[in-house]
Amino acid sequence: MNPVEDRVAILLSTYLFEGLPPAALEPLARSSSIRRVVRGEYVFHVGDHADILYVVASGQVKDSIVTEDGDEIVHSFFGPGMVIGEPGFFSAERNRVMALVAVEPSTVLLLDREHLLPFLQRHPDVTTRALEGLASIARSQTELITALARRSLHDRLVLRLLDLAETNTERPDGAAVTPRISQSTLASMVGVSRENVNRAIGALVASGSVRREAGRYVLVDPATLRREVSSGWPPLVRRNRRSDRLARPAT
Repeated sequence: MNPVEDRVAILLSTYLFEGLPPAALEPLARSSSIRRVVRGEYVFHVGDHADILYVVASGQVKDSIVTEDGDEIVHSFFGPGMVIGEPGFFSAERNRVMALVAVEPSTVLLLDREHLLPFLQRHPDVTTRALEGLASIARSQTELITALARRSLHDRLVLRLLDLAETNTERPDGAAVTPRISQSTLASMVGVSRENVNRAIGALVASGSVRREAGRYVLVDPATLRREVSSGWPPLVRRNRRSDRLARPAT
């Protein structure tokens, strides 16, 4: 496979471009670029100009901010096939409000404004998908904010684990797995102390709902967990940010 075909395969792995004819994506693939980053390297910083959309081709990245006290607050993790940067790219301000950092050695595909906007004009259905993706982001954040205010720690933790697991494809046995994440980071994401998260994780492990594997959390039956935490609530929003197929290695 040649480099253009590799990049077309990466684009087809995303919710934005999935299902389009490969020939239609070739001009965009040719105009794209590849960036490889090492663990801990910044893809972009808070305040950077938002003139690029990113697609994760391999590895794992996270978006986060650092508080005045030096504490890192992680917002989301992103795995292969996930698109990053829509809010900044489409906003009037066109700047980044969070930083993007590699969690492990990663490869990202870059789509710049100069070439992506004409493509969107030629393919209005892709623009509609982008709007749906932005709406999904907004709704999922509203859901999580509501959960932090009104839900039990158990529900908040399960919601976050489900959200994190969406950065990876489900396993053949139907289980879902999160990226590697420390309990301190997980605690900051649900708004409690590490000790409280440790106890809540212990309860989930004891119930058989979750397993620990090398710093990751395996959700044995994610569909059941999702039904349990959504009982009596409006349907939970799943992020419309990735396809279930992994992107092929970048060239």
